[in-house]
Amino acid sequence: MMLRYDTREVVMALSEYEQKMLEQLEAQLRDEDPKLAESFQPARQVSLRRLVLGIFIIVAGLGVLIAAVAFSLSWLGIIGFVVMLGGAMYTFSGPIGQLTPGGGAPRPTEDPKASFMSRQEELWNRRREQDGR
Repeated sequence: MMLRYDTREVVMALSEYEQKMLEQLEAQLRDEDPKLAESFQPARQVSLRRLVLGIFIIVAGLGVLIAAVAFSLSWLGIIGFVVMLGGAMYTFSGPIGQLTPGGGAPRPTEDPKASFMSRQEELWNRRREQDGR
């Protein structure tokens, strides 16, 4: 029988002092190098269902716009443009989540602080394993 130990499930509680120091370090990092601090943030991704529906709305608005040009109806062209704009806004203004191949609801991303801390914890555990401690 083989036992597996997953280091991602280990939770380290920080004292109040350590939490304050961590928050100060994060604030200092954001102040000194905003681009680096941004790179720690999760990427914004659009769900597949929202992307497909948004593209469909944009294409429909484009069709209305082309029909407006063909029939010389400026008011219909304005409506087509608004539909296209609405489709683009619908596509890219959704909640932050992971791309889902099945078109299901997007999963919410982790808290950036928790994500940062989990990466730091993983690095710490790797170092300890490599040093043989």
